[in-house]
Amino acid sequence: MNERNFRNFLVRRTKENGSRLLFQKKDGWSWKQITWPDLVTEVESIACFLLNSGFSTGSKIVVLSPNTLACLFFELAVFALGGICLPARNMKEAREILMSSSGNCFFLCTSADEARELVETPVLGEKIKKAFLSVNEKIPVEEKTVSYSNVVKFGFLGRKKLKDEISAIGSSVKEDSPAVIFDAGAAAAESKSFSQGDILDLLRLSEQELGEISVEDQTFSYLPGCGSFSKFANLLNLQTAARGAIAEGTEDFFADVPEIMPVMLFLPGAEIENVVNGLRGENGSAKNLRSDLGGRIRLLLTDVLPPERTRDLLAAQNILVVELKSLSVVP
Repeated sequence: MNERNFRNFLVRRTKENGSRLLFQKKDGWSWKQITWPDLVTEVESIACFLLNSGFSTGSKIVVLSPNTLACLFFELAVFALGGICLPARNMKEAREILMSSSGNCFFLCTSADEARELVETPVLGEKIKKAFLSVNEKIPVEEKTVSYSNVVKFGFLGRKKLKDEISAIGSSVKEDSPAVIFDAGAAAAESKSFSQGDILDLLRLSEQELGEISVEDQTFSYLPGCGSFSKFANLLNLQTAARGAIAEGTEDFFADVPEIMPVMLFLPGAEIENVVNGLRGENGSAKNLRSDLGGRIRLLLTDVLPPERTRDLLAAQNILVVELKSLSVVP
């Protein structure tokens, strides 16, 4: 099977892993288990809604969202249809991307207010065909902005009818089709484009860098940025088949990491100091960092190494900080 696009990659990986657990998501006081077939169903549901909203191969979506599980599923649906994600660091950059983009775009963010702000802005609003939220908010279905829960709900209802079409579209996407363009609002020479094949190659290289990983190894990530490490690290769970969980925000990270008990932790370099300082307390008193991080952690994977003193502090508790160079190509 040709695996040089995300649709075929997901089909093969799901066939290999069957109904094995892939992700866990906090659901109230408990954890919801998401298997490989669950992932495919949700991604196909989102793809159905996108297709019914006018999304097609080559369509672009501006992404202003932390890299939560919902955001990951949404971007996989975009890849499955041969679409292109344009990550934005902030609202200003989202505006610049929209202004410089030719034709209509879609928009994904976490705030209904920010979505409406862009939709209602003259010129910019005309460029947005539809805005989606990567969170669940109660907003009217008929609005131009659609909540994540409604995207999945109504996409699932149309999934049976469109499943074959989505499969055909996804399987026909070329490996050199652009999938992510960083700094899309800058001059063309400054933007950095990655095709579906490029990203799949980076995942394979990263797996080689990491060495042997068990499917029972638990990963945990907190990746709020929009550089290549933050955008691609969560995809490694699909490559390695390790069980994963994703923090929704800073508070969730500190609350959930003792329960998750990760073996591998994905954190951008800018966040490592914040996490270490947060766990040590305001007065800087020494604490057992390994225990506070779940007790099982052996690898902290990042894009930029923290100061040597922080690495030494973690190493003293048998936590190795590894710069994942293959994914850290765009700041």
